[in-house]
Amino acid sequence: MSAEEQLAKLVAIAEDQLRWQRAAVLPDVTKTIEQTLSTTQLRKAYELCDGQRQGNDIAKAVKTSPQSLSVWTKRWRDIGIAYEVDGKRTRHLATLASLGLPVEIDEPARKRR
Repeated sequence: MSAEEQLAKLVAIAEDQLRWQRAAVLPDVTKTIEQTLSTTQLRKAYELCDGQRQGNDIAKAVKTSPQSLSVWTKRWRDIGIAYEVDGKRTRHLATLASLGLPVEIDEPARKRR
C-alpha cells in the first residue's frame, strides 16, 4: 500500500471516529446549551455568534451592552459551546435549530419586590 493510500485510509478512519464522537456527545451538548441559554435574549445572541458578525453588532441586535455580550461569549467559550475565530470573533458550536432547540422560549415571570 502506498503512503498516499495509507494516508487516505487514516483520514477515512479519523472522519468515522469524529462522526461517532459527535453522536456520542450530542445529548450532553444539547443539555448544556439548553441550560446555559435560559432566555430568549441569550439564545438570539448565541445564534448571531456565527464567526462573521462583530460583537458590537450582536450586542445592538439583542439590546445589550458590548460588555455583557463579552461576558456571555467568554462563558460560552469556557464551557465549550462556542469558540474563537481569528482571535477576535466568537462562533457557536452548533446552531439551535441543528439541536432541535427553539430560539424563542417562555421565560419565567420575574419576582416583584
